[in-house]
Amino acid sequence: MRMQYLVGLSTLIGGYVWFLYHNREVSYRSAMNYTISRRQSKLYDARGFDLRKWEGLIEEANALRREVKNIANEYDVDWDEMEDEKSEKVAEALKKDRVARERKKGDKNRKGDEEDDET
Repeated sequence: MRMQYLVGLSTLIGGYVWFLYHNREVSYRSAMNYTISRRQSKLYDARGFDLRKWEGLIEEANALRREVKNIANEYDVDWDEMEDEKSEKVAEALKKDRVARERKKGDKNRKGDEEDDET
């Protein structure tokens, strides 16, 4: 009987301390979200992933989608993004763009290496 009382009391005190320390609701979900977000941020930092840049790119992509939809509506065209992704023309254009970016990135790296060699 005493053990149950002590376990219950320690749970209550632990929850209160959690609330005071984190200023968050005491629940299993909030504890999981807190630990997962910390783990995610550590992984992002370890891999060099910039979350703000990613969110900015997502917002930019959504804005472009809205703009394309508006233009398609002006011309009374049904635009289906998922159907366009399956198109060979779109896949080839994306592939060309990716190759061009990699080539450009490679040129920049070579220039940087050449400058290092000169010094």
